[in-house]
Amino acid sequence: MLGDLILKTTEKPDFVQHGGGQMLAINTFPGGNVSIQNFGSTYREISWDGWFEGVEAMDRMYKIGNMRQKGNPVIFRTEMYSQLVVIKEFTPDHRTNFFIPFSITLERVVQITKQTPKEAVDKVAEAIKAETEVQEEQQSYIVKAGDTLSKIAKNHYGDANAWDKIYQANQDSLQSPHKIQIGQELKLP
Repeated sequence: MLGDLILKTTEKPDFVQHGGGQMLAINTFPGGNVSIQNFGSTYREISWDGWFEGVEAMDRMYKIGNMRQKGNPVIFRTEMYSQLVVIKEFTPDHRTNFFIPFSITLERVVQITKQTPKEAVDKVAEAIKAETEVQEEQQSYIVKAGDTLSKIAKNHYGDANAWDKIYQANQDSLQSPHKIQIGQELKLP
């Protein structure tokens, strides 16, 4: 079965591929040291060729095609196994409405239940990024005589063309990028 579709003899695989590998991050260091992080098992894809035949051929092709298009996990069940899969590829070759050869590839769905702890460097980088974002959010500028958004952008960002960034951040208080008021406080993103 694939989802709720019972596969007929000409639609079934002759065998189901099993086994797979490991998802590894391998780092080699000077002196011959090697660091290996194991992120879990990977599984071979299940693929086969078959054909739909008879008066239901078109309907059966559309049913599997719709399952692939939705992309939701479905159960693939054989006499021995029941596995959650996603239809990765489904390529029917429509010859007649009564004979449609196809190829299909299923990807096993594996639920990851444990997460790899973040490295200390990642935690420090996230803290620095969060602190920088807070600082950036708090910056503002008080408009002075002779200021334009382009002039403020040139002084703040080094690029006069970045005036639109200031305008977008202040659209709630600016009706036009050409009408700014002396003493007005602008947010500088």
